[in-house]
Amino acid sequence: MTRVLILGIDSAEPLQIESWIKELPTMRQLYETYYRRVQSTVPPITIPAWLTAFSGLNPGYFGLYDLRYRVPGTYTDYRLYSYRVVEHIDFIWNRASKRGLKTVLCFVPGTYPPPRIRGYVVADFFTPDTSSDFTWPRELKREILNIVGGEDQYIIDVYDYRRMEPKKLYRQLIEKIEHDFKILKYLLKTRDWDLAICVLMSIDRAQHTLWKYFDREHPRYVEDPELRYGLLNLYRKIDEELSNLMTQLPRDTVIIIMSDHGAKRMYARVNVNEVLIQERFLKLKERLSKPMTLKQLDEKKLIDWEKTIAWSWGAYVGQVWINLEGREPKGIVKKSEYEDVCRQVADALSKVKDPNGRKLNNVVHYKWNTYTGPRTTYMPDITLYFDNLHYGANEMVGFNTVYSLETAKGPDDSNHGEYAIFMCSEKPPQEVSKLEDVEKVLEQILELQP
Repeated sequence: MTRVLILGIDSAEPLQIESWIKELPTMRQLYETYYRRVQSTVPPITIPAWLTAFSGLNPGYFGLYDLRYRVPGTYTDYRLYSYRVVEHIDFIWNRASKRGLKTVLCFVPGTYPPPRIRGYVVADFFTPDTSSDFTWPRELKREILNIVGGEDQYIIDVYDYRRMEPKKLYRQLIEKIEHDFKILKYLLKTRDWDLAICVLMSIDRAQHTLWKYFDREHPRYVEDPELRYGLLNLYRKIDEELSNLMTQLPRDTVIIIMSDHGAKRMYARVNVNEVLIQERFLKLKERLSKPMTLKQLDEKKLIDWEKTIAWSWGAYVGQVWINLEGREPKGIVKKSEYEDVCRQVADALSKVKDPNGRKLNNVVHYKWNTYTGPRTTYMPDITLYFDNLHYGANEMVGFNTVYSLETAKGPDDSNHGEYAIFMCSEKPPQEVSKLEDVEKVLEQILELQP
């Protein structure tokens, strides 16, 4: 039976791959066989996107739109993602397990705590620390720590990448790629497997800080001979490690390289709640002297919820909720007015222009047209792509301007993009045009259909 290896490159942008493919000889073999730009999820964010790819389900089935999700019955309380939120979903590794196939999962976003599958799991960047049970089976953890040189050498993630000195970040991301491939190679060599999925986060982490060094059209472009090729060199490193890995793979292995979303230069962020305040959809009790997060405002009781119609979260896209009667604690918008109010709010936000007054290509996604599934009620009522994602979003209030560069997490030089990549060592059994198609392709290659 055919084996499948998926190498995920989080945030790999189609335009980068298409421009640099001649520099990536191993990937080029797959690219020339089958390559497609793939529509990501709404929003194009890591957790909902990878979960959709490996389940074939719309994000409305998970009720997830970011790495965190709002607690129902509150305005600003939230919980961080955990696999426990989605463990009832029939992911491709669960389907493979039911058919007696063994799966290896390495660093797949959304897999902490590690699912108990027929196979082996090394969990993702949600792993809190090396004292936690981040592998399945649990005893695998000792082996993993040993092969990287001990507990103090294990790299969960490259933290604080938005604020780290760029050359230091570049070196640590190279080290992280080597670390991840070392673990992947070990598991594929020492374990029986039918399906293997490994996701690398280094490109995603790099783009937020290193984008402005290679993109001459970036408004904050920096000329630096070493970092000019920093992002390309990370791709080259992945390509080199993949070449070495392929020498140990069985000949019948189908290799897929894919991403969850793309990336593009970020000009600035739209302070969405500032716009909502200006347009009288969000009401504060007093003027602020410094920027604050929405949660800080709520904790200080500075938001007049009884006079507020809408508010926003989100750092990459504007995620807007309507203060709906019967759903929110102090909801004031009647259900009969819901869609009309959504359109009024979206219309006001979609008219936002750039700092020079230029019209932006703003895109509106309404919940009722975008999401399906049993948990759509948890999804934002409106999702805004500002300038088709060349502008990010910011939930913070107190800048007294529509635009900013930083969120509470730090500055960004790139935003997420709406298209991902998909390439395969052989033509897949069906066309892949959106992330939902990936799971269907895997089902067919692995012969998992009923």
